[in-house]
Amino acid sequence: MTVEGPQTPASFSGVFAAALTASGVTLSWLQRRLVAHANPVSIATLSYWRSGERSPEGTASLAAVEDIERLLGIAPGALSSLIPERLRLGTLHNPHNPFTEALVLEALDETLELLDAPPLDITRELSTHVVSDVGADGVIHHRTAQSLIQAVAPTVDLVTYTLVSAEGTLLRPELSVRGARVVRDHLHESQHVYAYVLQLDQPLVLGATTMIAVTMDRHDAHTAQVDTGAFVVRPIRDLVLWTRFHPDAIPDWIDELEKTDPEADMVDRPIRPRASIHQSRRDFGPGALGLRWGYDR
Repeated sequence: MTVEGPQTPASFSGVFAAALTASGVTLSWLQRRLVAHANPVSIATLSYWRSGERSPEGTASLAAVEDIERLLGIAPGALSSLIPERLRLGTLHNPHNPFTEALVLEALDETLELLDAPPLDITRELSTHVVSDVGADGVIHHRTAQSLIQAVAPTVDLVTYTLVSAEGTLLRPELSVRGARVVRDHLHESQHVYAYVLQLDQPLVLGATTMIAVTMDRHDAHTAQVDTGAFVVRPIRDLVLWTRFHPDAIPDWIDELEKTDPEADMVDRPIRPRASIHQSRRDFGPGALGLRWGYDR
């Protein structure tokens, strides 16, 4: 008969190290994600936590630990419950998400006002497919969006489209349009919002549909757009985003961003980096769907 001895209680460092191994991510990747979520922790500190040489201390560390649980896909409390109770003090603030930065939304409102743009909700997108090609420098070089739109106003002659990049900056792109023509456009001084007004080839009556294809090529000057996505103001039946990375510039980390609840924060999900990523949604929105990426090197 074998008698088992008492089991060693789980330690923070042991659970943290095991979760890192199981997830297959690096400390560098984790540190970049924490910084992006306004929970800055140095790689050295994370290494100390993993080895057990130090333990998380203070409210800020607890916020980072709870974020680590989400990023590594482990149960809430699996790590934070192992922090000494005396350290768990104070009120935690919601993580900062650059994708919904208030300044970007203000820039969008200013841009639409300056353009005297028609309302975004006079049409609805029934189907939109967006293909983004990322170059060897890690930024978008080519983007094509094909949309099937339907008029929800008595007569629609002009429609408004926007391009927003909260992570990087934009320059006025070279536009090629089918099914309409550009009548005016504006790049906000922040270089985070670009909008353009299209005149349809044929005006739409209520309920009528048409196809629009817009291709954007990178300007000769540098632009640092390191995110891509779609914003939907009305429910859309079919939304597909296909992001293709240059084989020499596959990111070290990629986050999927999604928001459908206006009262909730943007959902930020880490996904495995690879050369081709597609996102597909049925009956999606109103809301936003996109990708954000970066490089540790």
